[in-house]
Amino acid sequence: MDRNEWYRAGEDIRDQVQQAVESGNFTNLGKNIGDTVNETINRTMREVNRTVGTVGESVNRAVNDVGNGIGHTVETVSGSISSYASSPLYKRPNTRPDTRLFQSTPKGTVSGVLCMGAGYGVMGISALALIGSVGELVLYSRSVIPVIISGIFTAAGLWLGCHGSRLAGRAKRYKRYVGMVKDKLYCSIEEMARRTGKSERFIIKDLRRMIQIGMFKQAHLDQKQTCLIASDEMYDQYMLTQKNYEEEQKKLEIEKLADERKKQEKERLGEAAEVIEEGKSYVRLIRQCNDEIPGEEMSDKLDRLELLVTRIFDQVEKEPELASELRKMLSFYLPTTKKLLEAYRDLDGQHLDLSNIEQTKREIETAVDNINEAFEKFLDELFREKAWDIQSDISALHTILKQDGYL
Repeated sequence: MDRNEWYRAGEDIRDQVQQAVESGNFTNLGKNIGDTVNETINRTMREVNRTVGTVGESVNRAVNDVGNGIGHTVETVSGSISSYASSPLYKRPNTRPDTRLFQSTPKGTVSGVLCMGAGYGVMGISALALIGSVGELVLYSRSVIPVIISGIFTAAGLWLGCHGSRLAGRAKRYKRYVGMVKDKLYCSIEEMARRTGKSERFIIKDLRRMIQIGMFKQAHLDQKQTCLIASDEMYDQYMLTQKNYEEEQKKLEIEKLADERKKQEKERLGEAAEVIEEGKSYVRLIRQCNDEIPGEEMSDKLDRLELLVTRIFDQVEKEPELASELRKMLSFYLPTTKKLLEAYRDLDGQHLDLSNIEQTKREIETAVDNINEAFEKFLDELFREKAWDIQSDISALHTILKQDGYL
């Protein structure tokens, strides 16, 4: 077998592909390559037939089948661009997509077809050379090197052809994605998967790659990867909405935690919670009356009263068990104090210098002094009991240290 025939055939095919690329006309590329391959095969097989007889005839049939298949494959590939628009899997958009957002000619549309043509062409020629080399090796015990070289070129051509198929397939899917998203500038991954018949996982991976290589010029996937957003402006709007939503959710969560704390605190305090809340309402009343009564002497008494009541109820909040002892204060002292202060406020508001009014005001002032004294004693008792408890703890500790020999 004359290997120069295959080298010349390879050069012819390379020139034909280069000319088609430069002119942009792929119409006759498949036919020309097929003719070149068939002519080379026929010349080669005539030589093989003369040498190997019956074996050559078998090889001839096999090689002719391969040559015809290669010609048909290349013609199909070269015509894929024109047939793509009429494919039932893709419907031409009603309006042209915005070129600021989408590629008019997606990557892989041309290069994919070229890679397929070149790759599968090289694979076919190399496969024929491989068959011939194997025949020589079997029949004439020739060198195995041609078999290895032909096998390498066959594998390389197959890889290049498959790579071209992937590029062309991605370009085709890209056009389908653009058709789904070009009007609203967004589309859910679920809908895209349903309309393409692909899994959502495949769609997400596919879109990520297209965004990465710039096929989508401004596109983004949302944070949960459930939607494709085609423009920066719409994505910014989405991010603002998402931020507001997250802030609202955070606010609701904080309010929920606050409510939970209040509930837990109320459960901890039990009866004391109601007592403390009622006590705080009296503190607010005392402060309000103090603001409305102008007299400096009475104002000092009310300041003292507010301080005492506040400290008492603060202590109850720390020690809820004291709540039962405050029931008497709430049921008598504080309601009585409220009536006295409201009466004093009303009398003071008369702005009349009458003896009975002045006398009543002095009696109320004296009553407030007595109430302050009572509250002081009550508060002193609270802290005295606490002091006793502390003193007992100190004494117990002193005894234990003495018994252990540390004192």
